[in-house]
Amino acid sequence: MTISTVSICNRALDLLGADPITSLEDGSKAANLCQRNFEPSADSVLRLYPWNAALRRARLPALSETPAWGYRYQYQLPQGPEPALCLRLLEVDSGTDYRVEGRRVLADYAAPLDILYIGRIIDSANYDPLLAEAIAAKLAVHLAGNLTESASRIEAARDYLRGILAEAKATDAQEGGVSDLIVDAWLTARS
Repeated sequence: MTISTVSICNRALDLLGADPITSLEDGSKAANLCQRNFEPSADSVLRLYPWNAALRRARLPALSETPAWGYRYQYQLPQGPEPALCLRLLEVDSGTDYRVEGRRVLADYAAPLDILYIGRIIDSANYDPLLAEAIAAKLAVHLAGNLTESASRIEAARDYLRGILAEAKATDAQEGGVSDLIVDAWLTARS
Protein backbone atom coordinates (compact mmCIF):
# COMPACT_ATOMS: atom_id res chain seq x y z
CA MET A 1 0.00 0.00 0.00
CA THR A 2 1.29 3.45 -0.91
CA ILE A 3 1.77 5.84 1.97
CA SER A 4 -0.37 8.94 1.58
CA THR A 5 -1.37 11.87 3.77
CA VAL A 6 -4.88 10.43 4.06
CA SER A 7 -3.58 6.97 5.01
CA ILE A 8 -1.41 8.54 7.74
CA CYS A 9 -4.37 10.58 8.98
CA ASN A 10 -6.55 7.47 9.02
CA ARG A 11 -3.87 5.62 10.98
CA ALA A 12 -3.95 8.44 13.55
CA LEU A 13 -7.74 8.23 13.67
CA ASP A 14 -7.50 4.43 14.09
CA LEU A 15 -5.22 4.96 17.09
CA LEU A 16 -7.98 7.10 18.59
CA GLY A 17 -10.85 4.79 17.69
CA ALA A 18 -12.34 7.49 15.41
CA ASP A 19 -14.00 7.06 12.01
CA PRO A 20 -11.74 7.30 8.94
CA ILE A 21 -11.82 10.13 6.41
CA THR A 22 -12.03 9.85 2.63
CA SER A 23 -9.99 12.99 1.92
CA LEU A 24 -8.63 16.04 3.73
CA GLU A 25 -11.42 18.03 2.08
CA ASP A 26 -14.37 15.78 2.96
CA GLY A 27 -15.79 18.42 5.33
CA SER A 28 -15.79 16.26 8.45
CA LYS A 29 -14.42 17.49 11.76
CA ALA A 30 -11.69 14.83 11.61
CA ALA A 31 -10.65 15.84 8.06
CA ASN A 32 -10.49 19.51 9.02
CA LEU A 33 -8.38 18.71 12.08
CA CYS A 34 -6.08 16.45 10.03
CA GLN A 35 -5.66 19.11 7.36
CA ARG A 36 -4.77 21.74 9.96
CA ASN A 37 -2.44 19.54 12.04
CA PHE A 38 -0.72 17.26 9.52
CA GLU A 39 2.14 19.51 8.37
CA PRO A 40 3.11 20.75 11.88
CA SER A 41 3.01 17.14 13.15
CA ALA A 42 5.14 15.89 10.25
CA ASP A 43 7.69 18.70 10.64
CA SER A 44 8.06 18.15 14.38
CA VAL A 45 8.52 14.38 13.93
CA LEU A 46 11.12 15.03 11.24
CA ARG A 47 13.00 17.27 13.71
CA LEU A 48 12.93 14.55 16.40
CA TYR A 49 15.13 12.08 14.57
CA PRO A 50 17.55 12.00 11.61
CA TRP A 51 15.27 9.94 9.35
CA ASN A 52 17.20 8.62 6.34
CA ALA A 53 14.33 9.62 4.03
CA ALA A 54 14.75 13.28 5.05
CA LEU A 55 18.57 13.58 4.99
CA ARG A 56 19.81 16.27 2.64
CA ARG A 57 23.23 17.71 1.82
CA ALA A 58 23.98 21.23 0.71
CA ARG A 59 26.96 23.41 -0.08
CA LEU A 60 26.25 26.92 1.22
CA PRO A 61 27.86 30.13 -0.02
CA ALA A 62 28.80 32.73 2.59
CA LEU A 63 26.51 35.72 2.90
CA SER A 64 28.00 39.14 2.23
CA GLU A 65 26.73 40.32 5.62
CA THR A 66 29.00 39.13 8.45
CA PRO A 67 27.96 38.49 12.06
CA ALA A 68 28.26 41.47 14.41
CA TRP A 69 30.64 39.50 16.65
CA GLY A 70 31.75 35.98 17.58
CA TYR A 71 32.11 34.44 14.12
CA ARG A 72 33.61 35.55 10.81
CA TYR A 73 30.98 34.17 8.39
CA GLN A 74 27.30 33.45 8.17
CA TYR A 75 25.37 31.18 5.84
CA GLN A 76 21.68 31.00 4.97
CA LEU A 77 20.10 27.63 5.76
CA PRO A 78 18.18 26.08 2.88
CA GLN A 79 14.68 27.62 2.79
CA GLY A 80 12.81 25.68 0.15
CA PRO A 81 11.00 24.72 -1.86
CA GLU A 82 10.81 21.05 -0.90
CA PRO A 83 12.97 19.20 -0.26
CA ALA A 84 15.36 22.02 0.48
CA LEU A 85 13.65 23.52 3.56
CA CYS A 86 16.01 22.85 6.46
CA LEU A 87 14.10 21.66 9.51
CA ARG A 88 17.18 20.75 11.55
CA LEU A 89 20.91 21.10 10.96
CA LEU A 90 22.68 17.86 11.79
CA GLU A 91 26.29 18.39 10.81
CA VAL A 92 28.74 20.91 9.42
CA ASP A 93 31.45 19.08 7.50
CA SER A 94 34.13 21.60 8.48
CA GLY A 95 33.87 20.88 12.21
CA THR A 96 31.87 21.44 15.35
CA ASP A 97 32.44 25.13 16.06
CA TYR A 98 29.30 26.72 14.63
CA ARG A 99 26.00 28.08 15.84
CA VAL A 100 22.51 28.16 14.36
CA GLU A 101 20.74 31.47 14.90
CA GLY A 102 17.36 31.79 13.28
CA ARG A 103 17.68 30.55 9.71
CA ARG A 104 21.45 31.12 9.55
CA VAL A 105 24.60 29.21 10.47
CA LEU A 106 27.42 31.24 12.01
CA ALA A 107 30.93 29.82 11.74
CA ASP A 108 34.58 30.64 11.26
CA TYR A 109 34.79 28.23 8.31
CA ALA A 110 35.33 29.81 4.89
CA ALA A 111 32.87 29.16 2.07
CA PRO A 112 31.56 26.93 0.85
CA LEU A 113 30.06 25.38 3.99
CA ASP A 114 29.02 21.76 3.50
CA ILE A 115 26.10 20.71 5.69
CA LEU A 116 23.94 17.67 6.40
CA TYR A 117 20.40 18.46 7.45
CA ILE A 118 16.84 17.22 7.82
CA GLY A 119 14.68 18.54 4.99
CA ARG A 120 10.90 18.71 4.74
CA ILE A 121 9.29 15.90 2.73
CA ILE A 122 6.23 17.14 0.85
CA ASP A 123 5.27 13.91 -0.92
CA SER A 124 4.25 11.43 1.78
CA ALA A 125 4.85 8.58 -0.70
CA ASN A 126 8.55 9.20 0.10
CA TYR A 127 8.11 8.54 3.83
CA ASP A 128 9.76 5.58 5.47
CA PRO A 129 7.07 3.32 7.02
CA LEU A 130 8.38 4.03 10.54
CA LEU A 131 8.35 7.76 9.83
CA ALA A 132 4.74 7.53 8.62
CA GLU A 133 3.78 5.62 11.76
CA ALA A 134 5.54 8.19 13.99
CA ILE A 135 3.69 11.04 12.24
CA ALA A 136 0.40 9.19 12.74
CA ALA A 137 1.16 8.81 16.46
CA LYS A 138 2.08 12.49 16.81
CA LEU A 139 -1.03 13.49 14.87
CA ALA A 140 -3.13 11.29 17.14
CA VAL A 141 -1.76 13.17 20.15
CA HIS A 142 -2.88 16.46 18.57
CA LEU A 143 -6.30 15.17 17.53
CA ALA A 144 -7.19 13.26 20.68
CA GLY A 145 -8.36 16.25 22.69
CA ASN A 146 -10.74 17.41 19.96
CA LEU A 147 -12.02 14.02 18.89
CA THR A 148 -12.05 11.91 22.06
CA GLU A 149 -11.40 14.21 25.05
CA SER A 150 -9.61 11.21 26.51
CA ALA A 151 -6.43 11.74 28.51
CA SER A 152 -5.76 7.99 28.33
CA ARG A 153 -5.90 8.05 24.51
CA ILE A 154 -3.46 10.99 24.43
CA GLU A 155 -1.07 9.16 26.73
CA ALA A 156 -1.43 5.93 24.72
CA ALA A 157 -0.51 7.83 21.54
CA ARG A 158 2.52 9.37 23.29
CA ASP A 159 3.63 5.95 24.51
CA TYR A 160 3.19 4.54 21.04
CA LEU A 161 5.28 7.35 19.56
CA ARG A 162 8.06 6.68 22.08
CA GLY A 163 8.07 3.04 20.97
CA ILE A 164 8.17 3.94 17.27
CA LEU A 165 11.10 6.31 17.83
CA ALA A 166 13.00 3.62 19.73
CA GLU A 167 12.31 1.15 16.91
CA ALA A 168 13.48 3.71 14.34
CA LYS A 169 16.71 4.26 16.26
CA ALA A 170 17.40 0.52 16.36
CA THR A 171 16.60 0.15 12.64
CA ASP A 172 18.76 3.13 11.75
CA ALA A 173 21.68 1.66 13.69
CA GLN A 174 21.47 -1.39 11.42
CA GLU A 175 21.57 0.89 8.35
CA GLY A 176 24.80 2.54 9.41
CA GLY A 177 23.67 5.73 11.09
CA VAL A 178 23.49 5.95 14.86
CA SER A 179 22.25 9.19 16.31
CA ASP A 180 20.63 10.36 19.52
CA LEU A 181 16.98 11.29 19.65
CA ILE A 182 15.96 14.84 20.40
CA VAL A 183 13.00 14.49 22.73
CA ASP A 184 10.88 17.59 23.11
CA ALA A 185 8.81 18.69 26.07
CA TRP A 186 5.43 17.45 24.82
CA LEU A 187 6.78 13.90 24.48
CA THR A 188 8.00 13.76 28.07
CA ALA A 189 5.05 15.66 29.55
CA ARG A 190 2.28 13.74 31.27
CA SER A 191 -1.38 14.53 30.74
